[in-house]
Amino acid sequence: MQQRQLGSTGLTVSALGFGCGAVGGLMVRGAPDEQRAAVGRALDAGITYFDTAAQYGDGASEENLGRVMRDLGAWSRVVVGTKVRIPADAQPGYVRESLQASLRRLGRSEVDVFHLHNPIALTRSERGQLELGTVLGEVAQQLQAVKDAGLARHIGFTGLGESAAVREVLRAEPFATVQAYFNALNPSAGFTGHTGGEQDFEGLIDTAARAGRGVIVIRVLAAGAAAGLEERPPNAGDAGPPLAGAGYADDLSRAANLRNLATQFGMESQVELALRFGLSKDGVSTVLVGYSNLTHLEDAIRFAERGPLSDEALRKVLDVSSG
Repeated sequence: MQQRQLGSTGLTVSALGFGCGAVGGLMVRGAPDEQRAAVGRALDAGITYFDTAAQYGDGASEENLGRVMRDLGAWSRVVVGTKVRIPADAQPGYVRESLQASLRRLGRSEVDVFHLHNPIALTRSERGQLELGTVLGEVAQQLQAVKDAGLARHIGFTGLGESAAVREVLRAEPFATVQAYFNALNPSAGFTGHTGGEQDFEGLIDTAARAGRGVIVIRVLAAGAAAGLEERPPNAGDAGPPLAGAGYADDLSRAANLRNLATQFGMESQVELALRFGLSKDGVSTVLVGYSNLTHLEDAIRFAERGPLSDEALRKVLDVSSG
């Protein structure tokens, strides 16, 4: 498994990451033996970045990941990130309290990366968004404080919300990493203007790379829509609200365009095309996949080992997403 630098943090992470979220669902709803087998297989394959959050299964993901890592004696071999989503009625001290609860569930004294998980808006705050001034002010101060206290080695954020606001946070301290929405249906975070009719993330990945920020790609399979299958696996959770302007049904419909491309380039499936597309963009540190079962993990490992797409295949995907 290829290992890449996580921006200027000094950390090295695997090109393919292990998403422990509720959408894939394995680390939230899977059986303990399934979880242990999958994490063990990931470690054997060289996967070193594991992503979780307090919100995933109301802490279940962190608890399960912590249990498996302790059982395998593997914490020293990995980089782990978790997150905080700040509610509108949060009291002072919420960020630290949230991280301390996450650390108890994980069974760790610190995490490598602690992400702000709220979408960010320029001037308004709705649907869980935080206003830009708040993020750059009191929230940044609280995040810096947990870093100074030794509870988190690095601070990051999820690059959702208004694109202009996300760019402002990207350039600010203490943010060292960004989770970028990037996939074959909407690759605008890597290729401005190629939106597939959704939000334009305006080349966020290149902006991050120039600023020395680590880039963690999220939703590379568009919550599973890129697979082109209407029926979701038993462990898989709901895709949730749209993150970039289109819902799951719309993404599923547009993913049909990827099937012919995958066949044209001799790939096993459109999942292979989508995953290798995510790995093809310069500046990407790691690409998260949310797994529902061990088969999903085995597929992702095999596809990742085949490396980035050819230039021709990359151009074809971008042609589909133009406009």
